[in-house]
Amino acid sequence: MEDHWQLLQGVLSKEQNQMEAQAFVPTDSLWFSGHFPGYPILPGIALIYLVWQAIVRDAGQRNEKISLESLKKVRFAKPVRPGENLSVIVTGSQSVEETLYSFKVIAREIVVCTGLIVAKRKR
Repeated sequence: MEDHWQLLQGVLSKEQNQMEAQAFVPTDSLWFSGHFPGYPILPGIALIYLVWQAIVRDAGQRNEKISLESLKKVRFAKPVRPGENLSVIVTGSQSVEETLYSFKVIAREIVVCTGLIVAKRKR
């Protein structure tokens, strides 16, 4: 079954604590429904969902299950329009209890969103 909300195309590279993923925003994406007629921009929650999907996919490759605990310092700097390619760069730092994921989303070589995701491992 196809996930019509999914923008993530794949994780391109993975280094020690950093990964880079690619995404594409189709012009007919459901994310644009009502946001905004005549001037569609990708909602901020779609960018957060994209980053989270990259993190979950990476954790799954290590046979880890994680849950989102909180978002911190999220900033939306520029709008993302239909038809754009996105790069997602995520850097993780782990402690005993949680992992902090610092991220940035880039479109047109411009940082459009930054923030931190706090996640915990499921037992």
